[in-house]
Amino acid sequence: FQPSLSSSKPQRRGKTIRQCDLEVHGEESQSLTIHIIGASEEAELWGKMNLPHASCEDMYDAYAEALLELASRCSFISTIKLIFVGPNCPSENKHEVRMIHTSKDEPEDEDNLSACTKKRKRPSDKSCKVVLQTYCSTYDKNASKKLPKPDIVVFFNPGFTCPDYKWAEALDVCLKQDSSRRIPFLATTNTEMEGVSDLQYLHQNGYIDDLPAMVADIVNDGVGEHDADIVDYNDKHAMFFGENPNSGSRVRQSGNMANDLFVKNRWIYGGLFSSPNEQSDEGGNGKTKKDKRESSQTKSKTKAKNSALM
Repeated sequence: FQPSLSSSKPQRRGKTIRQCDLEVHGEESQSLTIHIIGASEEAELWGKMNLPHASCEDMYDAYAEALLELASRCSFISTIKLIFVGPNCPSENKHEVRMIHTSKDEPEDEDNLSACTKKRKRPSDKSCKVVLQTYCSTYDKNASKKLPKPDIVVFFNPGFTCPDYKWAEALDVCLKQDSSRRIPFLATTNTEMEGVSDLQYLHQNGYIDDLPAMVADIVNDGVGEHDADIVDYNDKHAMFFGENPNSGSRVRQSGNMANDLFVKNRWIYGGLFSSPNEQSDEGGNGKTKKDKRESSQTKSKTKAKNSALM
């Protein structure tokens, strides 16, 4: 998993409309299921999902609009399912459907199409159904049994290292979603150091096999000393880290510190979770990754208990 950016001609804005069904184009049509873990009503769902915006009718249209480029490039995808899961989602689960239409006269840049894509029949007027669902629950074993398996999981500003949040169970579920493959994931943070801390947490607890090269360099040499020209991805373990090209530009002020300014979701990282079938870590000490995670979690609980007694 490594992002590849290629130049292409600007795409026209597609049209989103309300519909309940979709005629699948051909036998190769597929669905893409994305789990947004830790979603909340006030953040990912725009505050009761009806916050007005000049460019979109509602939150559902906004997400459908954001997926236009993906639907245009991957014409074999007929359905995209966005499943928002979190204890702060609406108590009444929501289910909405939108349709996005790509421009039928949009020219294709043949140089940027993969050989596999060129072989597929690309309909001149492609429709893609976007299904948006909410599920009010923690991301645990019971929830995962009720939801379709994800093709990718997404975290918006999760705060893995924040002591107020407990992510161990949700991350364990991510590892065990599909024993036949490693699950891809994406996560955003507001600051660079939050991203570095999150990646360290995932690596130290055995959820990822290694750090992106740039993060490993920061951890070893410090922010001020690290090589600014180093690549932000790790080919061996399929990880990357860098600035989010799709974040907004609005600068916000922290409620805790007056001089703490940030841009929401300014940094992004991702890759593949560790394989649930791997038995030992790279250190060769015989410990399984589960042992490594449980040991780290036990230490954290002990540290918190000792702090409370002081």
